[in-house]
Amino acid sequence: MSVFLSRLVLDPRSRQVRSELAHPYEMHRTLVRGFERHLSDSEISAREKCGMLFRVDPDERNHRVVAYVQSLLEPDWGYLEGLGGYLLESLGMPGATCKDVSEAHARLHDGQTLSFRLRANPTKRLGKGAHATALKGKRIGLVREEDQISWLERKGGDGGFALLRSGSDDSAGDSRGAFAVTVRTEGKHVGRKRNDGQSHTMTHLSVVFDGLLRITDASTFRRTLIHGIGSAKAYGFGLLSIAPPRAP
Repeated sequence: MSVFLSRLVLDPRSRQVRSELAHPYEMHRTLVRGFERHLSDSEISAREKCGMLFRVDPDERNHRVVAYVQSLLEPDWGYLEGLGGYLLESLGMPGATCKDVSEAHARLHDGQTLSFRLRANPTKRLGKGAHATALKGKRIGLVREEDQISWLERKGGDGGFALLRSGSDDSAGDSRGAFAVTVRTEGKHVGRKRNDGQSHTMTHLSVVFDGLLRITDASTFRRTLIHGIGSAKAYGFGLLSIAPPRAP
């Protein structure tokens, strides 16, 4: 199975880019157009058919925005060049690049340590208890850092990886220190989704996790990379980015 990873450098001076940063579902609609030659179904199933996940990382130091797009189908970003400054090209570097990372995924193995970044929408579903029955079954965001890390720890247990702890020797079962994970809560992102001429307001809690993980089941971990983690994937959540750990 091929897996493609694209890096798009966006110009924050573009009116369309600024609008889509405020309304990520609109960026999702723009990015899906990169797969039009593969798609014949409705837009509702387009993201799932091309296996698209994306994340936007602002780069304020260099006055740009970087969007990472992962997909199972090879995109064609040529149309972005006609969107009036949507892409930012500088110093001879292209605004859009794409590479096949399937061979790198195939080399992943049990026990391997990786650094990672994930923007996620950690939630829990309300059950019985102190809440009104009208809220039963409703999903709410997890606002406490310890709950957010516990959420990610559970996702790792199901997803073929374990979070490393500070001072860990990478051996299985090491439980010394706190998790080697930094958590940055970006607050609630309020955006709109337009379907069939109607606009719907959607609210998602955005949390960015950076840290170290150890692969516990490489086969399961590869599926996690492909399918992403958590909910609201059409709003820029769920893409798990991995890299070799940085030298101390």
